[in-house]
Amino acid sequence: MFGAAPAGSFPAKTAHRAGDHQELTCQASGGTAVDPAEPARHWAGALSQALATGDGVGRELTGPIDRLIHALRADPFDSDAVAEVGVRLVETVAAALAAGGRLAAVERTLAAGEARSGVLFRSAAVGLLVSAHEGVVTEVNPAAQRILGRSEDELVGIPLADLLHPRERDAVLACYAELLDSAEESGRLRERTRLVRADGDPVWVHLAVSVLRDSAGRPESLVTLVQDVSHVHLLEQRLSYQGTHDPLTGLANRHAFIGKLEESLGGTAPASVLHLNLDAFSVINHGLGWKVGDELLRAVAGKLTEVLGDEPACVARFGADEFAVLLRDGPNIAGLAQRINAALAEPTYVDGHGVAASATIAVAPDIAPGTDPTELLCGTAIVLRTLKSGGRGQWGLVDPVVDQARRAQLRLAASVPGAWDSGQIQVCHRPIVALADRRVASVQASLRWLHPELGPLDHRACLRAIAETGFGLRIGRWLLGEAARQVAEAGPHAPRLYLELTKEEAVDPDLIAWVRAALAEACLAPARVDLGFPVVALHAPDKPAEDNLEVLAELGIGIVLYGYGAASRDLTYLDSLPLRAVRLVSSVASWVSANADSGLPAVLAARGLVPLVRASGLSMIVGSLRTAREAAWWAEVGVDLGEGAVFGEPGSLSEVTRL
Repeated sequence: MFGAAPAGSFPAKTAHRAGDHQELTCQASGGTAVDPAEPARHWAGALSQALATGDGVGRELTGPIDRLIHALRADPFDSDAVAEVGVRLVETVAAALAAGGRLAAVERTLAAGEARSGVLFRSAAVGLLVSAHEGVVTEVNPAAQRILGRSEDELVGIPLADLLHPRERDAVLACYAELLDSAEESGRLRERTRLVRADGDPVWVHLAVSVLRDSAGRPESLVTLVQDVSHVHLLEQRLSYQGTHDPLTGLANRHAFIGKLEESLGGTAPASVLHLNLDAFSVINHGLGWKVGDELLRAVAGKLTEVLGDEPACVARFGADEFAVLLRDGPNIAGLAQRINAALAEPTYVDGHGVAASATIAVAPDIAPGTDPTELLCGTAIVLRTLKSGGRGQWGLVDPVVDQARRAQLRLAASVPGAWDSGQIQVCHRPIVALADRRVASVQASLRWLHPELGPLDHRACLRAIAETGFGLRIGRWLLGEAARQVAEAGPHAPRLYLELTKEEAVDPDLIAWVRAALAEACLAPARVDLGFPVVALHAPDKPAEDNLEVLAELGIGIVLYGYGAASRDLTYLDSLPLRAVRLVSSVASWVSANADSGLPAVLAARGLVPLVRASGLSMIVGSLRTAREAAWWAEVGVDLGEGAVFGEPGSLSEVTRL
């Protein structure tokens, strides 16, 4: 049944132990010089046989024993070294004992030809099945009967093949046959597989099979040791499940999803990915508590699965309020996104609260085979971020061109801290010029990034990159302090310093403190400084920007309102705030400059706005002036200050003040 029996003699391993011990003693106590490695090899071999763990542990033991011998013979004697090596040796032996376990002990006895020695056979905690080499069970011990749920009468005479699980049977029988055909006399088989109990239930076991041979070396019988490892298998299954599934919803987790996606992209069939992020989920968590939030997440998982129905798909939860769907086919993406949000909008009732969700969805349809899964999900995450900045409950496609541009921007943002630390980001100045006489009335502090690959990046490019990071306030404070120091060092006749605050800086509760500290450290009087506040900052709840603005004005700092003129309510700020000047919103200024002679209503409105500002006693700044003709037109309508390329490129303080 298992194949022909090989010729050869069965090795009696235990017969040499006494001789080995005697030889080791003679060598260790002899008067001739002994190679320390030689006793190490003998000791390791003896311990290896005693532990029945094989040559692998013997090799592990040789090193510690060798070091122990050298440590004992060292001159001068080092007790610490001996103790350290001894601990290592004990650890190795202990590990070998644990690894050998009961199977090793029984196998050692079997190898000595004692498989059916009464007491051991009956009392062994490990199951023992003795079978003829044809594969029929001839003897069985009580432990095997318990594992298989069968009596001795039911087991004796049964073909061993009938005890194997149908799905494992052919593979295990092939291993038995290979063992019998092997020319290696001491060969053994170790296999984890399933056997079948009398009630039909499978039981996971470790099998250790040895061939017992007669004096002529022919296979006489096989001894199969059976150790029930069902509890270990269940634990492994549980750990495997936990490693690939979200514990809250039971959906696949990110790791499993990426694996499925990689597998799908390795084929030729079309695949699509929907990357979802729940909108305002924190409202549920913070308003009603995590218990309600968890129930909503479970409901979302169920609804996603229900919407997909029979579609060949993998639904996953990446964590928090983030989900993903992998579709093997290419359904109507727009319709599917709408169905998902319609299903999520149906309330789920938890403790009397009807809660629901909407999702922002990034879609990557018809993904090309071979696409990197991680790169793909980075792309969908970027789309999610962009969509969320514009509203909720939306969906959008991954556009490769837009994706590359957005990634380039994010790479630039990620390098901001290092660029600032290494001095690539510098302070430069732009002149604010009196249009009447071309005198430099003030210098606007700005940023310039000397990028090693992209070349010089202007102030706006720097601000766009910094806005993606958490370094806005720190770099803004540094910019004010550095610019104030440069203006102070230029002397009392240097122009005024002008710096435009971002919205984040304008509403910062620590703004007053860090402005005063920066000016004090630079020894620059507040009266020589103008700070620009963006109009949009005045729209914040509780008006923190207005509070900051008024305190700074009381300190003597000039206040400029920039981004002015985009809305009719901007006129109300002329009389309600302590302003020194306003700066026309850049988009309007550029458009009017380009169409100055057109007579269009917007041009007429701009012409009419200037006298209103000037009549309030305020200066008016117009930026982005490119030509002398544009500067002259604005001067004619009453604007007193201008900025732009017509007055030169940004540069150092000394360069711009020579104009």
